[in-house]
Amino acid sequence: MHTVETIRLEKDLCEPLRNFWIARGFDVRSEVNGCDMVASRDDLFVVIEMKRHLSFDLLAQAVDRQRFADHVYVAVPKPDPFREDKTWKEKLRVLRRLGLGLLLVSKSGDVLFAEEALLPMTPSEISLSSPKRKSLEAEFRKRSLDLNVGGTRGVPLVTAYRETALRIAHILRAKEPLSQKELREHGADKKKTSGILTANHYGWFARDEAKKYRLTAAGHDALLQYADLVRTFPSVTSEILPQGGASPKGEISPVSDRGTSP
Repeated sequence: MHTVETIRLEKDLCEPLRNFWIARGFDVRSEVNGCDMVASRDDLFVVIEMKRHLSFDLLAQAVDRQRFADHVYVAVPKPDPFREDKTWKEKLRVLRRLGLGLLLVSKSGDVLFAEEALLPMTPSEISLSSPKRKSLEAEFRKRSLDLNVGGTRGVPLVTAYRETALRIAHILRAKEPLSQKELREHGADKKKTSGILTANHYGWFARDEAKKYRLTAAGHDALLQYADLVRTFPSVTSEILPQGGASPKGEISPVSDRGTSP
């Protein structure tokens, strides 16, 4: 079966592309601020936009990302059969003129893998948008794990906001009911806890007459749905934790048996 026929959805490109960047020492997060995939190493940020075919929409999307990324790649399945003919060379010429890199996803046996077909423009040749760059870096660094799949549509994303809300739910599961002040004392975010509880976008929290908060059934379900992420949170003890929630012993909390998006 040809590679393009094997890769029926954009999300099928995600794993081989993630492996490509991890093998080069990058941390990877998918679906960050509208970007399909972001890879970061030190202070270098690379955006990868995925499609099943090279198209004007893909190029326009990638050029937009150049405003805040150091490098931008487009990623598509490798044509099968692959020919370095006139049409292919014309496509590479357009990508070079736009300063975009190209990653091709191929199949060898049952394994999909990515290869670099064209290097992108160097960072010094790009004028970056400072606010958008800061937003990208902040969202990337605040995520503990890469639980999203690039190119997926209609699936709730694990954003930094959702992760912060999950940390609040994690504390409440162990210690409810708690006031906002008590939540912060146990490691909830000092700046965002109040806004998250007040907005209650996900319906995870309920406040009683004493202005203390408990988890709803939806909150318990969310902790199970995102159990892989919750396992990375510090355990909730009787001790008051420093800001950031790091346990003095660095313990990892167990997940209990109980059991769309800013």
